[in-house]
Amino acid sequence: MMLSLQETGFLLAALCRELGLCLSPEERRTLLDQSPPDAESFTAAVFSAESVGRARSDRALHQSALTMAERVFAAHARADS
Repeated sequence: MMLSLQETGFLLAALCRELGLCLSPEERRTLLDQSPPDAESFTAAVFSAESVGRARSDRALHQSALTMAERVFAAHARADS
C-alpha cells in the first residue's frame, strides 16, 4: 500500500529531523513521485538514495528508520480500512 504524497513527505521530514537521514531535493522528489509500497523497501530506498555506506553496518540507525516507516505505513493501512 503506497503512502500518499503528504505521508511520504512527513516520513522523509521525520527521518531527516530525528535520524539525520536527509535526502537531496532530487532524491526526495524521486521518493515522493514513486513511494515504495512497504516500510522495508521505503527504508532501503532512503538508505540507497543517501548512499549511506553505514546503511547495513549501522544496524541501530537502520532499525530506527525502519521502525519509523513501519509506524507510518501502519497508520496509513488503518486509515484506508
